[in-house]
Amino acid sequence: MTPRLWYMNADFETELAASSSSSAYRRPHSFIALNRRLAPHLLRLASAGDALLVEESPSESLHSEAARRGVELVVLEPATKQAGRIFTPWGWTRGAVALAERVGARVPPVSLETVRRVNSKLWSHALEQELGILMPGACVAASFAELEEAVARACPRADDKWVIKSPFGFAARERVLGRGARLEGAQATWARRQFAASSEPLIFQPWLERVREYGVTLEITSSGEITLVGISDLQTNGAGTGTGYLLGRKIDAGRRAELESVARVVGARLYREGYVGAAGVDALEHARGLHPLLEVNARYTMGFVALAVERALNPQTPILWELK
Repeated sequence: MTPRLWYMNADFETELAASSSSSAYRRPHSFIALNRRLAPHLLRLASAGDALLVEESPSESLHSEAARRGVELVVLEPATKQAGRIFTPWGWTRGAVALAERVGARVPPVSLETVRRVNSKLWSHALEQELGILMPGACVAASFAELEEAVARACPRADDKWVIKSPFGFAARERVLGRGARLEGAQATWARRQFAASSEPLIFQPWLERVREYGVTLEITSSGEITLVGISDLQTNGAGTGTGYLLGRKIDAGRRAELESVARVVGARLYREGYVGAAGVDALEHARGLHPLLEVNARYTMGFVALAVERALNPQTPILWELK
């Protein structure tokens, strides 16, 4: 197998959101720090002979862990040419392709237009609708007035909770939470700014009270073969922000079959759209049942990492692996 050159660009969705602009994407400082913090996690996905591209001199602990795993650390300035390795970013963007070319790594065939389309929450929303599994009250709103109508219609009671998302938000970013039948205050201000800044609509969903969250991870080959890597067990706080993963907790056989069935449908649809590579399908078990397709991430996810940790530790009773 051809060795890989791994690269962390956790701001993948942010760059996709900016890709419709004619100006070059400039990574915010907060994401520079985030990528540095998360890059070591890629060692858990790497194999001996792979390399990890880092943008600054690595710490002694990172050096030691990479050496233990047989993974080379490649510092961007100056990077040795990587013609023998396949560039493997967290997700494909124009910036990722440019970086691969800069260090001389191999770039597999990739359509950035396809990547952007299938990572949009508008795409997964349309797929939910097509499959007949759209949550009641969820909709796409192309204007503030449509959004107001959606909130009033789906959440008439004062305690009815809801969420509004932008098409390229991730990890609880680029979204607002609210409750009740009126869209006002900070949530209204956020929505108006989103509509003013972009021609893309927003996604409205009634809030489902979490019982358990799942992340089905899969790999799609260039021949269309779909491999289910596993199902991660994401832990979140009350606002839906990920805090870690529960490792070693069993999944009911019937529930697993439901999750895998929908994930295979999503994988097949991604392949039909022209996407090849890693993907994650998020699902939510709630008080009234299972919502098997919450969103699609056509990239690597922390679920891949959590499953690698779980395989390494093989816990006999459930343990929490915290996100750091």
